[in-house]
Amino acid sequence: MDFSDKKKRTILMIDDVALNHVTARDVLGDEYELLTAKSAKEGFRILEEVIPDLILLDIIMPEMNGMEMLALLKKTPLYNTIPVIFLTADTSPEAEVEGFNLGIVDYITKPFIPTVMRKRIETQINLADYERSLEEKVESKMAEMEQMYDLIATSFAGLVESRDGVTGGHLKNTSIYFAAFISHLKTLPNYKKELSASVVKKAVRSAPLHDVGKIAIKDAVLQKPAQLTDEEFGQMKSHAIIGGEIFEYLESKIPDKEFAHIAGQIAKYHHERYDGSGYPCGLKGEEIPLVARIMSIVDVYDALTSRRPYKEPFSHEKALELIAEGRGSQFDPKLVDDFMNISNVIKECLVAKEDMIKEREFYIKK
Repeated sequence: MDFSDKKKRTILMIDDVALNHVTARDVLGDEYELLTAKSAKEGFRILEEVIPDLILLDIIMPEMNGMEMLALLKKTPLYNTIPVIFLTADTSPEAEVEGFNLGIVDYITKPFIPTVMRKRIETQINLADYERSLEEKVESKMAEMEQMYDLIATSFAGLVESRDGVTGGHLKNTSIYFAAFISHLKTLPNYKKELSASVVKKAVRSAPLHDVGKIAIKDAVLQKPAQLTDEEFGQMKSHAIIGGEIFEYLESKIPDKEFAHIAGQIAKYHHERYDGSGYPCGLKGEEIPLVARIMSIVDVYDALTSRRPYKEPFSHEKALELIAEGRGSQFDPKLVDDFMNISNVIKECLVAKEDMIKEREFYIKK
């Protein structure tokens, strides 16, 4: 096998003078695959088929000049990372400065020196490769960090749940409902501003940690199968404050402060009520962070549809009926309406959970 016959890098030259194409092919043809266009329109037509490694662009062209084409290239995500070199007869400093301001990587004036042009092209292609490699490494590291945060979240949630003999599966269940609900909300005009892609991703990651403060509650209270006394309920309620304090501390220590902040909002405020009668702070209405208002609905939905030592699970329909009764008192009325609008999606999540429980019970019996 002849390894010297490796694929050539591609250059797109856009220049309205055919002679310049011939000259450039003589200089570059041995080392590069040269595509040529006589206008910006023709250049964009080629770009629909081929993404070159570099563009050589003339400034002075009819219809659309090089500056105008460059501006369009930089506004288009598919093309804005392609290195562009001006290869032009315009020697004015103003044109050169404007070109760099618009995003060119180099500026070569005609007539050019072949060896210099080849070297400049080689340098810019190598730089683009290096930048692309760095971006890939950064993306890989970010993916590793994302996986680490997910692992930490699920590990802490599992630790809390392992101590809670009453609400098995609750953290996982609420996370599934939460993800379904917030994924719907982010598509609605009323929530687009608050629920950015970053906020949604980190809120979903935070969801299984909403009860992390229970790690500090005594087993006698946390695992009590009967109704809690007023004093015990007071101890149980403190889990919201503890959860908030955990993430408040982490917010000052970890790089992803947005994650810690969102997780803290959910942990601390998901037991607040829309009418102000909740705990731990008695917040009212939209004083309660949106992510916590979302969690409060799915948290109650899972509690209603799950078996407890003191009750049988309610049906999906009965749970929705009870949540609707809390519209405007316990829950944000608009969010309740939005939750009802995806009733079928939530029911599918519930059915999947019930099937999983039945399967687990079957294998335990076996």
